[in-house]
Order: sequence, then C-alpha cells, then structure tokens
Amino acid sequence: MTNAQVCAFCAYSLKHPVTGDYCRYACHGAAMQTLSSGEPHYQRCWAGLLNVTVAAAPRGIYRGGVESGGFYAEGEVDDIREIIAERLKAVSHVDPVPFLARVRSLRELSASALRGLGLLLLENTFSEGINSSLTVQKQHECYQRQRQIAEAYATLQGREVTPPDVLGDTYQLASYLHRGDREGAMQFISGYLAKLLLISRWNLTRLRAHVRVLMAVMTSQDILEGMDWTAATSRELLAMARIEKADNVEAICSEVAELVLAHFGRLDADAQRGLRLSDRVLAWLQGHYHEAATLRDAARAVGASLSSIAHRLPVETGKSYSRLRLDFRIAEAKRLLAETDLGISEIAESCGFSDQSHLTRCFRAEVNLTPGRFRSLLDPEKAMIDS
Repeated sequence: MTNAQVCAFCAYSLKHPVTGDYCRYACHGAAMQTLSSGEPHYQRCWAGLLNVTVAAAPRGIYRGGVESGGFYAEGEVDDIREIIAERLKAVSHVDPVPFLARVRSLRELSASALRGLGLLLLENTFSEGINSSLTVQKQHECYQRQRQIAEAYATLQGREVTPPDVLGDTYQLASYLHRGDREGAMQFISGYLAKLLLISRWNLTRLRAHVRVLMAVMTSQDILEGMDWTAATSRELLAMARIEKADNVEAICSEVAELVLAHFGRLDADAQRGLRLSDRVLAWLQGHYHEAATLRDAARAVGASLSSIAHRLPVETGKSYSRLRLDFRIAEAKRLLAETDLGISEIAESCGFSDQSHLTRCFRAEVNLTPGRFRSLLDPEKAMIDS
C-alpha cells in the first residue's frame, strides 16, 4: 500500500514483480527490528536508498511496517545510479532502463532530517492508534538494558571474573539511586548482570540461583528499613515469579534490571503515571493483599474509577481484581507453609483469609490439596504441628 507522496522510483519498484518483493522483505525485516528495539529502524534498501521504518503493532500484535524512503544523502545521486544499474544487471529478465529513468524523482535528505522523520513516523503511529506509546517505550527501555548488558559482557570476556559481593554491590547500587544517578545505576546493573552471566556460563538454573540471592538481600534491606515483613517477602515472591517465567538469559537480565531499578528507585510520581493501570494496581496489591484490600480501596489508592479497574484488569492481565488478590494470598500461603512453622490458622490470618476453613477451601480449589497435605509433602515433620 502506498500514498500519493511516494516517489515515482519507489512506486515503480513496488509494483514490479521482482523488485517489489525486495522492497517488502526489507520493510518486513526492518519492522521486526523496530518491534524488538522500540525505536525507528534506519537502513538502505536494495537500491542503496535511505529509508526509515517503524512496526505496525496494534495491541502489541505485529501486523506489518510503515516506511518512508526513496532518499539519498548529499552528493550520492550518481553513486545511486551505479548501484541500481549494477544490482539489476545481476537479476535476469529485469530491464534497468525504466528504473534509471525514474531516479530523478528521488529526494536528497540529510541524516538529521531522516532521524527527525523517523521520530515523526513513530509519533504518528501513536496518534493514529496504530501503536501504543507505553508499549513501545517499555520495549525500548528493555532493548536498551539488554544492549548495555551485552556491551558490559563483551568488556568482561577474557578477564578473570570472581563471584560478585552481593551485599556490598547492593549497597553500592542503592547509593547510585539515592543520589538520583539513574544512568550510573543502570551501568552498574549491566556490569553486575554481565558478571553473573559469565560465572553462571549462561546456564538458566545457575543464573536464577544467583538472582535469587540478590532478591533475598534486597528483601532483607527492606525489612531492616521498616517495611512490613509480609509486604517485603511478597514483593520478593512476585519478583521471582517474573524471573521464573523468563525463558532465556536475555529476558532474565532485562527483568532483573527493571526490578532492581523499580525496587530502589521507588518509581516517582511521573513514572507511576506512565505505568499501565494494571501495573499500578498490582504494585498496590503487593503491599495490601493481606488486608481487606477491596476494589474500592485499590481504586482510591491508584486514582482510578471502579469501572476502569474492573474493565482494564481482565484486558491487561487476563484476570479480575479478586482473582489477582487471591493469587497473591495463595502464593504467600504456599511460602509460609513451606518455610515457617506457623499454624494453618495463623497463616490464614496473615494472608488475608477470613479463617482457616476459608484458606482450606481456596487452597484446595487452586492446588487440589489441603494446606496440611501440601505441607506434609514438603516436610512431614512440619506437618505434625497441624495434626
């Protein structure tokens, strides 16, 4: 699909049975790059022409690309003619004459103007509802984190690397963020994660084990600084759930970087406003699921209407508010059953269930076991306290 602004050369190339495929493959590949990086992709096409592409991904689902091209840099027009003639010469049954006759329709463009065009193109996809600015921004931040980690890893390769001092490194990281030096903190995290990749040898299980130590240290620091025990351990539990879902080392590193920055930075008001409604509700639930934590309480805390939360949560998470609250409570109950000697009635109270029978009903529905049976399978000796 083209509009009236497309130059004669590109319009002819797109309609041609051979070069049209070259154009579309290039656009598709570039669009996939923008989908992963969250930024416009600049490249040269088969004819050596400059172009910029962004992905078209409504609701995060890839549908294609939007491209603006047919440009050459200052003084390149003669070189472009030679490139076109040479490349078409290698393709059988393609006459280069019609292509060369349309070279004069191409436009000269500076590098800065091309970058501006890319940003404008991306902004237009936001204003037209083709892409979500929040989704693209989040993807771009993820891409930047992964790139920084890759650069730090390349720097460390070939050196002798010792296991990191988790406690000391955690306090050093905190000092960056307390000073408001977010860039310095990100560089530090990148180096730390690169070191973990080297000592774990890119093994998922080993990497998760190292990350779990880091999360435990941060939880301990939270508790020592006055955070409620239940809220702090629940935050760690949810963080590790995100890590477990990540199915490759790149995704794990990106998740850890995001969790650490959010953990220490406490996400100022501007960042909170940039989160999806579901993210804000989940962040609030982390510290309040063990209370009554009604939908009205959540709405008041995040500054949204009851109807907005009720509508958006199923769309963004696939679950209702009550379902998410129950997930938090069940997850904490499992942790307490596995790691403590608390009685089941005490666990029910600390997790927000009305009584022991309420916990048992919900637990059996989720796990197909009673809390006592769940505990006995993990540690028969602990189960004696429930008998």
